Amino acid sequence: MASLDSVQLLSEPEFGCEHLASTMGKEQTAGQFRRDFTKVNELLAPLSKTETISVQATGLRTVSSLKPKYHCLACSEVCLNTERKAHTKKTGHAFYMETRSRHVFCESCADFVYDFGLERLRGPSGKFKPEHKSSWAEDQADELYVRNNATKNPCRSRGARGVWNMGQTCYQAVVLQALLHDPVLSAYFLSNGHDIHTCQIEFCMACATTHVFTEFNSGENTDAVSAATLLYHGWQVSREMAGYSQQDAHEYFQFLVNGLHSCTPGHSDDYGVKCDCFFHKIFYGELRSSVMCHKCGQTTHTYDPMADLSLDVKLQTKRRSLSRTPSSTSSTTPTLTSCLESFTAVEDLNADAAYHCEKCGNTPQRASKRLQVHKLPIILCMQLKRYEHISNSANSEKMECHIDFPVSLNMYPYTVKDKERVDTSRYIYDLSTVVVHQGTMDSGHYYAYTRLPGDRWVLMDDNKVSVASVSDVLRQDAYLLFYSIRSVA
Repeated sequence: MASLDSVQLLSEPEFGCEHLASTMGKEQTAGQFRRDFTKVNELLAPLSKTETISVQATGLRTVSSLKPKYHCLACSEVCLNTERKAHTKKTGHAFYMETRSRHVFCESCADFVYDFGLERLRGPSGKFKPEHKSSWAEDQADELYVRNNATKNPCRSRGARGVWNMGQTCYQAVVLQALLHDPVLSAYFLSNGHDIHTCQIEFCMACATTHVFTEFNSGENTDAVSAATLLYHGWQVSREMAGYSQQDAHEYFQFLVNGLHSCTPGHSDDYGVKCDCFFHKIFYGELRSSVMCHKCGQTTHTYDPMADLSLDVKLQTKRRSLSRTPSSTSSTTPTLTSCLESFTAVEDLNADAAYHCEKCGNTPQRASKRLQVHKLPIILCMQLKRYEHISNSANSEKMECHIDFPVSLNMYPYTVKDKERVDTSRYIYDLSTVVVHQGTMDSGHYYAYTRLPGDRWVLMDDNKVSVASVSDVLRQDAYLLFYSIRSVA
């Protein structure tokens, strides 16, 4: 059974202050403080006690005290609010009890403080309970049970909130839902990662995004959040994004990520220079393109930054259909892993893109090419390409098909293998958001399924939020998939 002192130590960080914790944590001062607290509390009881004061021109009346008084817990001297500071400076006594509410005031903190170890001594009437050992043991067990089984909710806003549609801005809402629930991004924007008070960038995308995160995590309002400032800043930064026409969610994600990157102090726009800014580490990975000459075998590597992976859906659908035989029992539904395998597979370069090998005298030679992920980002976005331009036409068609995608994904098979033995757990990603497009390319609507803490899923349809299950999520015809790395090295 835990002791009373251990229970108090658990309570101090949440209910008390450092000055009260220092006093109550020492055996020689804690006992005297409790006795002083008891004395003043009993002196002030009951709470409804009134005082007789002089009222000019009307004689004597019995009314409640209009101004609170503060009883020093060390010497019982009574001070007004304006006198308290001088008394503390003179005597060093820092704790007072306010006469009307009997709350403890710490002059060192200049604020009221709450200590559960003291308040539990008082019953509903304000009188102290006797300190019986048996009742203490029972209270300790109850308190520890509550502490071990209670869920703390410090921000009051751990639920789901939608994003207002301001006129065909659903493309913005779904991308924001993918970012607003990410703990790494929340920690950055809510801890002054981007200082909006000193930022001098006009139409700064990071400042506008900070406002969205702040409003989203505010406990004062549980309604949908507005991203009007972020939308307006985007219009000023890019003419292509301006106006109320429907935009592509994938293009907006790239635009927003690039905007956040360019607004970060110390960032680098030169691909040849390593960038250590926060957003580069979060969103940007690196692709390695390897080209091998078939004649001499020389392989050259080039490295390019990536903010997402665009995977071919139509190619996988055709391959599945062609490989299926009448007697086959395998599914024709393409999978995300098969799309990734195709993306990183070796392919021969056609004649139009003949490779000029330096080792072979810079003459055109047959060659093969392979793409692999050289560096993975913390947040991995994958686009399932559903739109294809129709030949001899300015129009595009949309691929309406389902792609199976997992809740957890191992990206190790699709990366460059620099070492024989690696910790493959560092390559595990968990699904965080699924963006779906409903309708045609010219007219449609975006909505998203987002994972909340505790592996709970919700459907985010602009400002409307509804509960969803994992099975609901996995049956969607996804357009964008957001995965978050499980552990950061």
